[in-house]
Amino acid sequence: MKRTLAAASFCTLFGAFLLCCPPDAYALPPIDACSLLTQEQVSAALGVNVDAAKRLAPTMCGWSAPNQPNSVNAKKVALLISNPRAFAFAKTPLVSSEKAAPAKGVCDDAVYSFPAGSKSGSATSLFVKKGGSYFTIHVYGFPDQAKAMAIERALALNACSKL
Repeated sequence: MKRTLAAASFCTLFGAFLLCCPPDAYALPPIDACSLLTQEQVSAALGVNVDAAKRLAPTMCGWSAPNQPNSVNAKKVALLISNPRAFAFAKTPLVSSEKAAPAKGVCDDAVYSFPAGSKSGSATSLFVKKGGSYFTIHVYGFPDQAKAMAIERALALNACSKL
């Protein structure tokens, strides 16, 4: 129960922060989040077949396995086009309840962000910088944090190849 509450709190705060920092405020060319990963790449990374990409917001795309209950254990991926401010925030969390860990070898720069003390895979996010582009990948449905982080890394490398 605590893990679910922590993950929900993290996602809510993360979403609120990103909504306050729209990427178009930085005058970068628009990037289509759904074009950065293929259905096949996401299926391979998750180990299950996923439906075609679904636009969840103007700068967010999601993939999920079909016929899953809507729960924390549902296997899905969200990719969000981000900005320098969100990336900087992830690298240097302002609250002690958040931690950051570098993701070496991913694009130009990348950092994992997660609640302090969390071992839940659903609580991590990978913030990525490639040139002047920024995006965030969040994997759901994997209770093991190391597994979720490995999947986020693999997907980020795929996405970077298209930037």
